[in-house]
Order: sequence, then structure tokens, then C-alpha cells
Amino acid sequence: MPYEYRCRKCRAASPPVTRRQAEGYREEHRNVEHGGLVPRGESIVRVPGSAPDPDGRYVSTGLVLATLVVLAVAEEIARLWGR
Repeated sequence: MPYEYRCRKCRAASPPVTRRQAEGYREEHRNVEHGGLVPRGESIVRVPGSAPDPDGRYVSTGLVLATLVVLAVAEEIARLWGR
């Protein structure tokens, strides 16, 4: 799940990265731009439109494929019994 570090005071934002990397950008930005102080309005946010779980899309795809396999097997059984 990608996150961005955002500093409202500077209107700066990190590229989409992992939560841990965003925290690193926050620490670096605080030290370089604000002398180690915490600027008001800074935040680490999840990138809008990103999946909550990056592997979640594969779970749903796997479910669709499993359903198709079950349907194909059921169709074959129906054909064999129909003869």
C-alpha cells in the first residue's frame, strides 16, 4: 500500500512509497527544512485509489480462477452423465 509524506507548510510531498520510507522522508524533511521541529499540518497518508492490501487483487483473481475451474469440472461431469 503506497503512502506519501506531506508537509502542508512547505507544500511538499514525497513520492508514493512504503509507510516506513514515508517516515524516513518525514524525518529527513524535518531535519533539513525545519531544523528538527515538527511542522504543523504534516501527515503521512495513503495514496488515494490504492488498494488497502497490495496483494488483495491477487486473492480476488485467484477466487475467480478457482470458480472457473469448478464450473469447468461441473460442466464435464454433466456431459458425462448426460450420455
